[in-house]
Amino acid sequence: MTYYHCSPMQGLTRLEPRTPTIFQKPAAVYMSTLLPMALMYAIRNHEYSYGYTKDGKIYYEEYFPNALQSLYQGKSASLYLCDPQKTLPTKIPNEAISHQAVAILEERFISDAYDALLEQERLGALIIRRYHELPQRTLAWIRQAEADTIRKHGLLTKEGPMTDYYRTHYPESWSLVEAEALIK
Repeated sequence: MTYYHCSPMQGLTRLEPRTPTIFQKPAAVYMSTLLPMALMYAIRNHEYSYGYTKDGKIYYEEYFPNALQSLYQGKSASLYLCDPQKTLPTKIPNEAISHQAVAILEERFISDAYDALLEQERLGALIIRRYHELPQRTLAWIRQAEADTIRKHGLLTKEGPMTDYYRTHYPESWSLVEAEALIK
């Protein structure tokens, strides 16, 4: 089985277990057996908005207008083919972890992550759900989910990259949480 790990860091020869900085997960080497899923990790982001259809096909959903292009275009990365000695599946489909360091068999340079994801769409390996095509109920869910994230992380009273990201990309959610804060 092929295991992939994608990263904006180039030149790695071995992957060491690390605790993800954004998501609350244990220290491990995180890999995917699905190329489109691995490519989504070509950037470091505060969220990864992918999921699976009822028939198990992976999709990327734009949570704000032109999200895929805005986040991935012009970003280079390295796709690593990995040789883990032992893996454990996670609750996320196609994800596996190793608690030991993992050797890298091959590094493939990705000059533009956006183009790589569009190629996966052309090949039929990835569905891209564009923001302007999403139904109103999905857009309402996104606004609420992002407001929940702003609340959960207390972003109204913090400064930093995550705050800037949510304030910039989710102005409606931000305004909703600000209005709630004024009422309290």
